[in-house]
Amino acid sequence: MIRSLTILVLFLFPVMTSAIQQEIIPEQQKWSFSGITGYYDKEQLRRGLQIHEAKCRACHSIKYLSFKSLTLPGGPELTRTEAEAIAKSYQYSVVQDDGQITERDGTLYDTFVSPYLNEQEASYLNNGSYPIDLSYIVRARSYNRGFPQFLLDAFLPYTEQGADYIFSLLTGYLTNNPGMNENRYYPGQKINMPKPLADGDIHWKSSINIPETEEQYARDVTAFLAWVADPNLAERKKQGCYVLGYLSIMLCLSLALLKTK
Repeated sequence: MIRSLTILVLFLFPVMTSAIQQEIIPEQQKWSFSGITGYYDKEQLRRGLQIHEAKCRACHSIKYLSFKSLTLPGGPELTRTEAEAIAKSYQYSVVQDDGQITERDGTLYDTFVSPYLNEQEASYLNNGSYPIDLSYIVRARSYNRGFPQFLLDAFLPYTEQGADYIFSLLTGYLTNNPGMNENRYYPGQKINMPKPLADGDIHWKSSINIPETEEQYARDVTAFLAWVADPNLAERKKQGCYVLGYLSIMLCLSLALLKTK
């Protein structure tokens, strides 16, 4: 039995290694929200929101994020006035009593809607590709971390693969040709989305001494999308630390009671 397993491993290892080598594995990035004590950087989230409004909203929606969420603790923590200003920049269709369709400004209780009337229009204007919703994009994307790292992940889970992948995708363009672009991290290296970021594209509204580079833009908007996908992450980790502390104390007390018997 052991001999058969050994032969199987020796047979599969070159195949696994070859498959992994064919993929370009994104580099592991350092994120403030990584690890058991991770948290979201409020200023980074604000910059990421600014990038989204300048670059992403023209094609993508975030249909599960309300504008009011931007004011809540743990996120960008905008003031109510700032969040309302962003909401009012979006338009929503309303059917009047006479059946006519008109538009209204957004409110805090609306969400980041798609700029297109429907999926057909979105696909038509984007060479047949429908721009995906970004609500959970960071959690929906991942990559193979390679051998032996994927074995270690079974014991020490790494949950930032999605953020690493999105960051690498945004900075991984090789060419920017009309109709089809090359990206080293996209499957097949052909992607319909044009290169969205470039150095100097955006000037920060409030941050100082922060580079205005493609890499920084990609890092900040990725952090923002990570928060969108999991806005309660920091609070959940905090509660987890409390639970672990409580269990550790109970374990010590239990051991002490056992020794006294």
